[in-house]
Amino acid sequence: MKKLIFIGIFLMTIFTVNGQIKSDSIEVKKSMETTFRQNGKTLTPRQLMTLTESNPEAYKEMKIAKSNYDVGSVIGFAGGFLVGWPLGTALAGGDANWTLAGIGAGLICVSIPFSTAYTKHTKNAVGIYNTQLKKTGFNQIDFKVSLTCNGIGIKVNF
Repeated sequence: MKKLIFIGIFLMTIFTVNGQIKSDSIEVKKSMETTFRQNGKTLTPRQLMTLTESNPEAYKEMKIAKSNYDVGSVIGFAGGFLVGWPLGTALAGGDANWTLAGIGAGLICVSIPFSTAYTKHTKNAVGIYNTQLKKTGFNQIDFKVSLTCNGIGIKVNF
């Protein structure tokens, strides 16, 4: 009788623990732009850097991605400003300097490869991070209830 109660409590504990394990993997959502989410929250590049610190390979990829993101953001912002200033002047009725707008458009075009490189390296970092999670997660623990020569036994494989 004690064995049955012990087995019942043990099995209930196993199912409760497995039901409460949350996936810490990062998912990639692609719509208008690629976003990275974990547990329903959209992650910023800085948060991705923090998450991948535990995995040296993923962190190395993420450092490359973050540097591309920073450079692309600065160049893209400058280009947007240089395009926006003449447009604002023209809309206000002033004499717009279209040379500035052309330079700004060129800077925006220069920022596109940096944005593409950021997405590529971040996807690589997320892939490495998620693969490592699967190797070290609870998914590797295997519980089996079987009959032994002494009665019922529980076998746990790691």
